[in-house]
Formats: sequence, C-alpha cells, structure tokens
Amino acid sequence: MARPDAIAEYREAQRRRAATPGNATAVFNVGWTASRVGLFEEAIAAYESALAMGISQPEEAMFNLSVIYSDQLGDVATARHWVAQGLQVNHQYYPAVFQAAHLAEQVGDRQAALDGFARAAELRPDEGLPRARQLEASPGASADAAVVAAVEQFAQGGDIDALFALGKHREALGDWQQAWSAMLAANNADAKDQPPWPAEAIRERVLQGPASGLPPLAGSDGPVFIVGMFRTGSTLLEQILAAHPRFSPLGESEFWPRVIARLGGGMVIPGHVPSDKDQGKLRSAFDAMLAARHLPANTLATDKRPDNLFHLATIGRVLPHARFVITQRDWRDTLVSVFGTRLHPQHGYATSVVATHRHLQLCDELAGQWQAASSDRVRLLRYEDLVTRPEQTMRGLLGWLGETWNPACLDFHRLNNPVRTASVWQIREPLSAARLGRWRHFEEPLRSVLGAALDGPG
Repeated sequence: MARPDAIAEYREAQRRRAATPGNATAVFNVGWTASRVGLFEEAIAAYESALAMGISQPEEAMFNLSVIYSDQLGDVATARHWVAQGLQVNHQYYPAVFQAAHLAEQVGDRQAALDGFARAAELRPDEGLPRARQLEASPGASADAAVVAAVEQFAQGGDIDALFALGKHREALGDWQQAWSAMLAANNADAKDQPPWPAEAIRERVLQGPASGLPPLAGSDGPVFIVGMFRTGSTLLEQILAAHPRFSPLGESEFWPRVIARLGGGMVIPGHVPSDKDQGKLRSAFDAMLAARHLPANTLATDKRPDNLFHLATIGRVLPHARFVITQRDWRDTLVSVFGTRLHPQHGYATSVVATHRHLQLCDELAGQWQAASSDRVRLLRYEDLVTRPEQTMRGLLGWLGETWNPACLDFHRLNNPVRTASVWQIREPLSAARLGRWRHFEEPLRSVLGAALDGPG
C-alpha cells in the first residue's frame, strides 16, 4: 500500500506516457513512480522498456533496476548484473559505483566492497560517506592508515558518517575513550535537525495493542517475524534460521512499513486496525509479495524487521498463521550498540543516551505484554542465550515453531545470502560471546548520565 499522493503521481506518469507514445523518458518516469508506489514488477517492466527504446543516460535506469532487485526482491545476482551493465555504459557513474560496493558488502565479498568504496571515494573526494564505509568494511586493526587518516579528517570537519565509522574503528583498537568521544560527537551532530522524541505519547499509544492479544494461531505454515529493539541479535537469528533448510530469509522487508504508513502509522506508531475486508486485501498482497520473491518451495519466510514489534496487532490479525520472535539483550549492551550506529531519523531516541534507555524500557515492556497475551504466537529470545547456548536455544525455538534441529544452523556464517543491516560483517563470523558486557568499556560516561539506573534491570 502506498500514500495517496504517490498513487496520484503514478497515475499522472501513466497518463503522460499514454499521451506521448514512443517517449522513453515518459516510460522511465512510470518506472520511477511505480517503484515509489511499491509496484516493483511494473517498475521493472517500465525501466526495461525505456532501455529498449534507447533512453539517453541508460545507466540511471540500470542503477534503479539494481536497487529494486536488491532492496525489494532480494535478488542480488540480478542486482549485480544490472549495476555492472550500468558501469559498462558509464564507469564513472557514482551511484552505480557505490551500489556495486554496497552489494559486494551485502554478500560478504570484503575485497570487492573495499575496492568499490575506494573507487567511490575517488569520484566524490569531498564526501565522507564512501571513506566511512571503506573503513567500516576494514577488519579492525588492519585498516589502511591512509583510509583512517581520511576518515579522521572528515570527522574533524563534523561529518556524521565519518564520526560513526571512526567510533567503531577506535573501539576495535580498544581505545574506549576516543571511541566514545567519536560516538558522542556523531550523535550530537545527528540530533541537531531532529525534534524532541515524544516518548510518553508513543508509550501511551503502543501499550494499547497487547490488551486484547492476538487471534489464536491458525496454522503452522505461516511466516516468522523477527522483531524487537534494534541491535538485539535479530540479524543473527535470521541468519541462523536461514542455514536451516526449512526457512527462507526476507531480510528487512519494506512491505509492512508501507502498509503501516498507509494506515496512518509510522516506524514506532501503530496505524489504525484495518477492516475485515482490508485485512483480506492485505493478506493477498502479502502473498503476492512472497510469490515475487520466488522463495524455495516448502519453506517458511522470515521477515526480520525489528520495528514490526510496534505493529503486531495489525500483522497478527492480517496473518493469523504468522508467529513472532522478539529478540532481547542486556539493555546496556543494546544502548551502546545503538549509540554507536547511525539509525534512520525516525529513530529520534537514538541520539540520546537517556531517550534510548527509555525506549529500551518501552520495548521490553511491550514484548512482555505481547508474550503474556499471546504465548502461542509470540516468543521471547535473548541474545545472550543465543551466543552462549546456541544449540539448546535453537532447539527450543525450533520446537516451538514445529521444526527439528539441524546442525547446519551453527554454520550460518558460511552463507553468502544478502544481508542489509549494520551487522553485515559480524554475521560472517562464527558465534562468539566476545561482545557480551560491551557496555563496561563505556561505564564511566554512561554512569555520568544514567547514575544508579545503570545497575538496574532496564
């Protein structure tokens, strides 16, 4: 579902195409607006038609095709094909160069990612993002000194992406004080254009959802939604399930955020509950989305979108056969991880230690209420259990899902499926408890803000 203004724009693009037959630009515009509306098959057809008609600057259409295949359809092989085609047309087209590096990163091809971000930095020497991404793709202490120096220079100029990348790099080196300084500067800069976070208004609204619970589970063949607070192990869990032959990962699907926006909600704001008729339409649209992804037969889709925690009331009613796994983690480790990661501006809490702490409390309270109200459909899973007792934890989860244990789950790090989250490099490594208690490296600055609350349960 899309916003009315986007739909109107799409219809206008279709009208102009009909009024100007043979106009490749008009066809391109249909593709662009179709993508905004969420009609990705139509967008692909329009872009391919524009290319067949000989549109000028075809690399832009090829780049847009690459984005649709990677971000919406999960087909990285085809996405890489289209971006390669675009680079053959114009090897200096910056969006395609950056996209090629981004796609290499998604599938764990570190060297191609490093080379690609380096090339992007050459094309845009005045932008900090390519160098920041290059540094983030560099393993710890092995980062090239020239890259580090370039990121440091951008950071001194207040570049937010460079500051976040520098924070991660200094933490990897064990320079905790300088790492926190970089994180703090990054978040302070990122917060300047953001309004105050309306914590109480959000709390009042979201805690209404679990009151009536979800309808009873209506089958064991439905999708599995992995939800919860960001940075609590949701990507790791989806990857472990992806190594099991019964599960197919969707990653962070945009289907439900589009629906929620149409229903008047937002990332953490529930929309209004759709009517029975609209629920049927949404169910059909979700099934069509799954069909477009061409998932392997006889597998269960996993949709790893943490903020869907706030939309269980809608999703759970539209999909009565869906189940939800809520990931949780020591709130102090989660807080540090959030503070060291640049999240979308809709996460207005993320630039403040205090606001993040309060949001973490809300997520845990909401998770507990949903699990208590609908234990047949909602299960809690802790990150600490996953990394310290992986087989035992996964046996329990798989049993709840009606599936059997498969030892391939422990080889998740060998997968080369696309991953589009901040954990893109972490999940290419075997399970480790090394990040447990991460917050203790930053105890002094955290305690200066939170005081005795730092010792509390959440």
